[in-house]
Amino acid sequence: MPKDLRTWLKDLQERVPGEPLRVSKLVKPASFEVSSILYQMEKRGNLAAVLFNQVTSLKGEVKDTRLLCHAFTTREKMAVSLDIKNSSRVALFERYLESLRQKRKVERIPPTEAPVKEIIHKEDSLDLADLPIMKHNFMDGGPYLTPVVVARDPRGERYNTSWNRMMYIDTHHLAIYMSPRHLWAYFQDMEAKGESMPVGIVLGHHMAFMLSASALVPLEEDEYEAAGGLLGESLRVVPSETYGDRLLVPADAEIVIEGEILPQKRTIEGPFGEFAGLMGPQRLSWLFRARTITHRRQPIMHSVFGAHLDHLYAHFAIEASIFQRVKQAVSGVKDICWLASGGPFHLVISLKKRTEGEPMRAAMAALSASNFIKHVFVVDDDIDPGNAAEVMWAIATCCQADSAITILNNIQGQLLDPSLRQETKGSGLVIDATRPLDRPYPPRAVVPPEAQKIRLEDYIDF
Repeated sequence: MPKDLRTWLKDLQERVPGEPLRVSKLVKPASFEVSSILYQMEKRGNLAAVLFNQVTSLKGEVKDTRLLCHAFTTREKMAVSLDIKNSSRVALFERYLESLRQKRKVERIPPTEAPVKEIIHKEDSLDLADLPIMKHNFMDGGPYLTPVVVARDPRGERYNTSWNRMMYIDTHHLAIYMSPRHLWAYFQDMEAKGESMPVGIVLGHHMAFMLSASALVPLEEDEYEAAGGLLGESLRVVPSETYGDRLLVPADAEIVIEGEILPQKRTIEGPFGEFAGLMGPQRLSWLFRARTITHRRQPIMHSVFGAHLDHLYAHFAIEASIFQRVKQAVSGVKDICWLASGGPFHLVISLKKRTEGEPMRAAMAALSASNFIKHVFVVDDDIDPGNAAEVMWAIATCCQADSAITILNNIQGQLLDPSLRQETKGSGLVIDATRPLDRPYPPRAVVPPEAQKIRLEDYIDF
C-alpha cells in the first residue's frame, strides 16, 4: 500500500499511545474554535495530533472533509514520519539526512488509479469556501490555508515543494506569500515572460512528503525525488486535470487545488501569525487563481496551527540540514537544538571541543547555513542543548562578556524577524560557553556513574 496521510495516521495510532485524539463534536474552524482547542492543549502540555471529524466550511456548512492539526508537535511524531523508533534529536537528524540522500525517481500512474482524482470539481463549479479553512490567530487578515505548494521548474523537469501561507479572498482566489527562494525564483522567470505559473496546492499527504517542503535542497535537485527518499518509496504522481503533463501532482494527496499564480497581479495579504509567535505584517503579495480541485472521498485536510509549536516544528527539516552543515565544519559536534531552544532565531550547539577556536567555527557554519539563525550558543558535550537550564548554567559558569561574546554586524536576516530595522540586514551573536582548554578549569561536580545505578524505588516509597 502506498504511503499517504491515512497510513501515517494508522502508524501513529499503533506507535504513539493516545494519538491521534479524535474530536467528534462539530467545530467551526473559521470561528477560531479549532485554534482555541489547540491553544488550550498546548498550554497544558498536551501536544497530541488532533483529528476533527466534523468541521464546517467557510460557508458554515457541514461537509465530509475532516481536519488534522498538530502533526509536527513532538519528536515521537517525527519518528513515525521517518519510520524510525529512536526519537532523539540526533537519531532523527541522521535518519532524515540519510533518507534525503536516497532520492527516488517518481512513479507516474494513470488518473484512474490516483486516489486524489476520486472527486473532481472544475473551475465553473468549484468554491474555495467549501473547504474548512481556519482562522488561526486574532488579527489574521483572513482565513488561511497552510499547504505545501508544488511547482515545476519552467526551465526543466525539476519539481519544487515548499510551505506557503495562503489567505482566502473569494470563491476562486487566494493570496500567496512567497519568500525569495525557489518558488519565487520560478515565478520571476514566468512573470518576466508575461506568463502565469501553474502550481498545485497540496492539503494533506504523508508527513514525510510534507517534511520535504522545508528541506534545504539545492536548486538543481528535484524535491519530488527528495520526497521519495523521505517516504522510503517513489512518490506517485499523476498529470494535473488543468495542465496535463505540464504539472504532475502527488497522486496520493488528500486534496489538491490546481491553479496558477498570476503575472502582474498583486493583492493585500496578512497579517498572519508567523513561526516566531508574533504577527507577521500585512504585505503586498501575489494572487493565485484556482482552476480545479481534486480530492479523495471523505478527505482529510491538513492544517498547521500558525504561530504555535505546530508551526515552528514543521521546520524540522531545516534543523536537520543545519546539523549536517555544522557537523561537517566541526566533527566534534554532538547535538544541536534550534526548534526547542527558544527558536526560531536561537541555536544551541553541543560540542566535544578538542582545540580552541572550534566553537566559533561551528557557530559560523550554523550562521551560514540558514538566515533564520542570529544567536548561537556553543556548549560542551555534557550539556543537553535542549535543556535551557543547563545551557544557562554553562553560560553563567564559562563566560566572561569581554571574551566569550562576539557580535556580527551586517549579516542577512530573516524577512519574518520583527526585530529587523531594515528588511533583510541585521546582526548576529555568538556566545562561547565551553570550558577553556588553554588553562586549568574546575571539572563539573557529578555523582560517580556507578552510584547513579541505585534505584530510588528501593529507598523511597513514592
